[in-house]
Amino acid sequence: MVAGFVSLAVATIALTPANARAQGTAWNEAWVGSEWEVYARALAGRGLLRDESWSIRPFAPQTLERWADSLTSKHPWASRLSKQRASHVALLRPSLSSSYNSAFPWGMNDGPVWQGRGLNVWGTVGASLRYGILSARFEPLLAYAANQSFTLIPNAGGSPFGSALEPASIDVPQRFGTKSYGLFNPGQSYVRLDVFGLGAGFSTENVFWGPGVRQALLFDANGAGFPHLFLGTSHALGTPIGRFSGQLIYGRLEQSSWAAPSAAASRFGAGGIGVWSPPSGWLELGLARFYHRAWPANFTTHDLLTPFGSFEHDKQVFNGGEADNQLASVFGTVRATRIGLEVFGEFGKNDRNATTRDLEVEPEHNSAWLLGFLQTVNWSDSRFWTIRAEVANGRVSPIQNLGRSQTTFYDHSPLTQGHTELGQLLGTPLIEASGGADIAVDRWTSDGRIGIGVIERQMPSDLSVGMPSVRDSRSQWDLGISATRFRGASDISAAIGHVWDLNRLPGKSAGNSYVRISVRPSLHLPKH
Repeated sequence: MVAGFVSLAVATIALTPANARAQGTAWNEAWVGSEWEVYARALAGRGLLRDESWSIRPFAPQTLERWADSLTSKHPWASRLSKQRASHVALLRPSLSSSYNSAFPWGMNDGPVWQGRGLNVWGTVGASLRYGILSARFEPLLAYAANQSFTLIPNAGGSPFGSALEPASIDVPQRFGTKSYGLFNPGQSYVRLDVFGLGAGFSTENVFWGPGVRQALLFDANGAGFPHLFLGTSHALGTPIGRFSGQLIYGRLEQSSWAAPSAAASRFGAGGIGVWSPPSGWLELGLARFYHRAWPANFTTHDLLTPFGSFEHDKQVFNGGEADNQLASVFGTVRATRIGLEVFGEFGKNDRNATTRDLEVEPEHNSAWLLGFLQTVNWSDSRFWTIRAEVANGRVSPIQNLGRSQTTFYDHSPLTQGHTELGQLLGTPLIEASGGADIAVDRWTSDGRIGIGVIERQMPSDLSVGMPSVRDSRSQWDLGISATRFRGASDISAAIGHVWDLNRLPGKSAGNSYVRISVRPSLHLPKH
């Protein structure tokens, strides 16, 4: 079935005339984690896309429309990006993707998709609506994973498929059960109203909060987007002292079927983010926080005020109120558009400090950081290169030896799902255990993109300080080559690589080879 599906998609591209005028890549494909998003980030790094914060994504439809109308400078994908119309109903290009993992599950920043061992297939189809202040998008995702068996790492949780990390207070199963796994997810869907610079609505899209390109401490595209209401700025609001952007979200998060016992199966999530930049836009500074709480029996004003709670322990918590899980981060980005360089960093905390003095004296308690840069080089109208590196560290700090207990950054109890949705991390997978790096070099041309990437993760199985023991010195290395090729108004993407999981089991390493292919066939869009 899958082979026939892929063959049909390839044939669609092969039969599309190479000189077709239909524009394939569309601005409405700018969801979090998409290839388009990285391309647009490179354009912004050169100063071609201005005036918006990249620390709050996805972008509002009005922002995409303004970019489509205002981007007059030449760039490699200019002929593929169609102008946006103020009012329209449009079919979205469908997508079909497939992957194969030879030895164990492997896949990151792929939203709700679970790429288990063996064959995996997923696809999307949908439509968008834009009428005045109303915008809507419905693009559900259907996924299948053969989910073949492999040797599990022993764990202390209630499920044999549970997390291999200690403690087991996080919902990241090693395997999604013993049978093939199917999923229907609303995907990158939303309905929203935008007026007077403010936007509000309901969404199941992935959210990205933070300065990174692919990685973020609070939210990126690693797991599924969760259903949420949002209220915030549609675009950066200009003032005499700079531009401001912000957003509040209130949502419902669910655990997987293989989670450890928890105080609540469903969680109420609420948070907010604010970003400031000077009028010239060379700098971004921001603050974000997000709470997990047990889903309330009845909502009150207190629930709406959750994002504005104390940054320290308060009487409510000490007196037996909600057992909440707060994550917070401060971040910044510096841009030098003349040379196409941006450097960014983020510092995060898991749970509130006991007092202000606690924060001042031991800021490293239950903390993590992320540093990175994006450099655009050899720029021309028809091609350019990007060099990207993002490094994250959530390693347990030495105050563990002073009796100040810590966990891995996304763990929590008694809400033992941690910072997850449906069994996958909401934040960067680089610090699932302690730390890692994501490095990529890509060449972008009018024909598409080709690149090479390395991902490294440190995966010790304990919470000790310093060099892990020989028994616990586990690490993973992923080396992959990926490419996207345009043909007419259709795209085909492919990736091939190998993962070395060193000391996966005590004294025993393992390797996993993978291949992925994705197709977006043309809809033969009319000329604009």
